[in-house]
Amino acid sequence: MAEAAKGAHKAEAALPKMAEAEGTPEAKAFLEALRAKVGDAILEARTRGREVVAQVRPDRNVEVAQALSDMGLEYLNCLCGVDWIEQNRLEVAYNVSSLSHPVKVEMKVFLPRDDPRVQTVVPIWASANWHERETYDLFGVVFEGHPDLRRILLPEDWMGYPLRKDYEDERMPRFDAAEKKRRARLFSRDAEAPAEEEK
Repeated sequence: MAEAAKGAHKAEAALPKMAEAEGTPEAKAFLEALRAKVGDAILEARTRGREVVAQVRPDRNVEVAQALSDMGLEYLNCLCGVDWIEQNRLEVAYNVSSLSHPVKVEMKVFLPRDDPRVQTVVPIWASANWHERETYDLFGVVFEGHPDLRRILLPEDWMGYPLRKDYEDERMPRFDAAEKKRRARLFSRDAEAPAEEEK
């Protein structure tokens, strides 16, 4: 038991720590400058390498986005949703960078799952248009002020949001326990092993 605990301690010590100390001087300076501009709009932040990761207040996401743009981060790489179902919240993650600036920023906004709403950033980064529509389509996040918020991948009459972890599509076939077990066995077989004859 003591040996196992000692081994676990060694493994834990080997894990990299996501501490602010690991950030480059450029990332640390950028974070300080951002904090000076937006103050308490940033709830929590850290640096890792050349990246700044900042959780911001949902009601001030546009203010922080504008500050990032003003500081030279003109390129929205990605905007996506994440379902933290156990915490009963959704996340909208914005990844922004610049073709000429060494620092990247990941801005996170957490929203309640029952009514997820946040302001659009399309006026700041035009490429957010389709990213926000996709996040609306698949997670149900409403981007207030969006110029054309409607589904982008699914038909307008689609029910529900397929990337939420509790999503169920009534059109999908339901399997009993025996069929689930059979399918699990089937898909776990070694691809090169000869297939067993189904009974």
